[in-house]
Amino acid sequence: MSRLSPSSLRPSRAPLRHGLGAAVLALGFMTGAQAGLFDDEEARQQILQLRTQLDQTQRSLGERIGELEAQARNRSIIDLFNQVEALKADFAKLRGQIEMLQNELDNSQKRQRDLYVDLDGRLRKIETQLAASATAQAAPGSAPSGTVAPAPATGAPAAAEPPRGLPSAPAVTPPAIDPVAEQRSYEAGLDLFRSGRFSEAIASFQSFLRTFSRSTLAPSAQYWIGNALYATRDYRGAITAQRQLLAQYPDSAKAPDALLNIATAQSDLGDLQGARSSLQEVIAKYPNSEAATKARQRLGGR
Repeated sequence: MSRLSPSSLRPSRAPLRHGLGAAVLALGFMTGAQAGLFDDEEARQQILQLRTQLDQTQRSLGERIGELEAQARNRSIIDLFNQVEALKADFAKLRGQIEMLQNELDNSQKRQRDLYVDLDGRLRKIETQLAASATAQAAPGSAPSGTVAPAPATGAPAAAEPPRGLPSAPAVTPPAIDPVAEQRSYEAGLDLFRSGRFSEAIASFQSFLRTFSRSTLAPSAQYWIGNALYATRDYRGAITAQRQLLAQYPDSAKAPDALLNIATAQSDLGDLQGARSSLQEVIAKYPNSEAATKARQRLGGR
């Protein structure tokens, strides 16, 4: 029977070393696997965070763009509003200027009417004095003082006497004109014209002409009818009225002004050629009149 040595009773270290190495390898593998798993999860978390940040950034950019677009729209609206306000201010300024010019025009027309009325009054006085002087000179039996009426020539036939038994024909005398009523009627038309009641002034002057057709104021009445028609913007009627004055009273002091007013009405109607012809007619027929001076100025002459 063999004896066992102490060395044989000791366990072998090779298998133990082999098992320990395997365990170490297994542990390293598990550690590496876990580390790989941990690295992938962190990467996924980072990716998710990046995506979240990207989404937030996109939303922020979208909101910012929307705000910028809204601001741009609001700015456009504000600019448009400012332009509208500026146009309103310009319009108000122009309207004020138009009203001022209209007021100046009305005042100018009123001063012109007053001037015409004043000139008409002066001319009327002169015409009345001339008419009175002509009537006094034409009155029968009004021989100048200091002269003796000539005696009938010898042998001249005596004035034929109406046969006896027959009534003599009555002398035809024009109806007497009341100068006070004539003056009042004319002044009534002028007062209506001065106050701007042109339609009533026309009717008043027409009534004057029917009642006092042989009055020395008839040309002036016809002249004011034309002016009143022009004031109502009846330019054709004004031309007709002034032409009637020229036809009936060609030698009247109102004739040059009537022809000048015809040119003005023609110009307002757009008949520039007719207006030019009328202005030239004023200069040709009444070269020394004030109307001729105005006609030359309108034609551009000196």
